[in-house]
Amino acid sequence: MAEAFNQILTGALMGLMLQVVVAALVVGGQAISASMGLSMANLMDPNLGNVPVIAQFLIVIGILIFVGFGGHAILIGIVSESFNSLPIGQALLSQNAFGQVLRWSSMMFLGAVLMALPIMITLLFINMGLGVVTRAAPSLNIFAVGFPALILAGLLILLISMESVGGRIEWLWMQGFSHLRDVVGVPHG
Repeated sequence: MAEAFNQILTGALMGLMLQVVVAALVVGGQAISASMGLSMANLMDPNLGNVPVIAQFLIVIGILIFVGFGGHAILIGIVSESFNSLPIGQALLSQNAFGQVLRWSSMMFLGAVLMALPIMITLLFINMGLGVVTRAAPSLNIFAVGFPALILAGLLILLISMESVGGRIEWLWMQGFSHLRDVVGVPHG
């Protein structure tokens, strides 16, 4: 019974480490949606609950990138090699492994900021410009002009920056696999 618990704990820990990457995509998508004015447009995801549309888009892109660079094969390799580094009946994960998982969880916020910051800063400058225009011409209705302009500009900026966002998503997956190898003691290669 204790060995079954050990194997379940090892598998859950491995899944949790890769779930941090998905959480980074969700947090980054929420930040982008909030700065675009789309934070009220949510989709119901059975796995994650209410997720803004941009976050759902980033999750789909993240899954496609994961499958595209062979992440499923890498993950199966790590799981099969973990039976050599953590043989059944011999080793529990050390306290150091749990510390590494905790340190890795901060990547959820760092990854989200790395993905969302260029888009958010650009939208902030557009918002500031709209504020100056509204101050100069008070009769201009900011709600009639500002919201559609922010949504259109946000989608355009997201389209332009998809190459760098995709690179950051791939980097997050690779960092996740690297940390996962360190936690279970599988050599890199």
